[in-house]
Amino acid sequence: MTNYDQIKEILKQFSDKYVTKIIIESKMSDVSEDKAASKRTEKKVLLYEDNRKDMQVIDMDEIAHKAYRVARYPESVKEDDSLASADAFVINADNMWYFIEFKNQEITKAKDSVTKKAYQNWYWLVDVLREMKDTIQYNNFNYEDPISFARENVTYILVVSQEKNYNNVKKMHDCKLAGQKFLPQYMEKLEKYTFKETYVYTPEMFEQKFVKKFEY
Repeated sequence: MTNYDQIKEILKQFSDKYVTKIIIESKMSDVSEDKAASKRTEKKVLLYEDNRKDMQVIDMDEIAHKAYRVARYPESVKEDDSLASADAFVINADNMWYFIEFKNQEITKAKDSVTKKAYQNWYWLVDVLREMKDTIQYNNFNYEDPISFARENVTYILVVSQEKNYNNVKKMHDCKLAGQKFLPQYMEKLEKYTFKETYVYTPEMFEQKFVKKFEY
């Protein structure tokens, strides 16, 4: 069983404990949908297009909005009461954990949402792991010190629209040529305070640097 299969089974058992069975796994392209834009245009708008190399991921919104909210706030009837979550979550063969968020907007406008999702998603994921510990454990997780684990094993990736970030995309390429990593300050703070690494990619960069190299 892969690391990814292990975490998927834990999250599935947690979800099944509180709600009628929900589907917690999806394609990367599907979780990248800009639902507001899809509703407005009456056509599905995907930030990570389904003609790119795709992969299976855990749909964190499904768990946060349904299972976790029901588990911790059962009297709530509003999805808005849910804790925030990244769009996707995967673990690779080397036990590196990845939160992935898609934003069809300018990088500067994503600050509050991305920061909120990063902290809240890590909090509730650790809460789920601790609750399920006596039933099913993840083999390679530091239950006693999740803060250190995050600093050593967790990466947060933000994927943004290339069309809406023309100037920033140029900066990304300039940084790449200089052997540097482009990060807005709010992503740099996440890297300094909480996670091992953070990255900002366009969909094309994300496909080349992450999806095509990923191994479960």
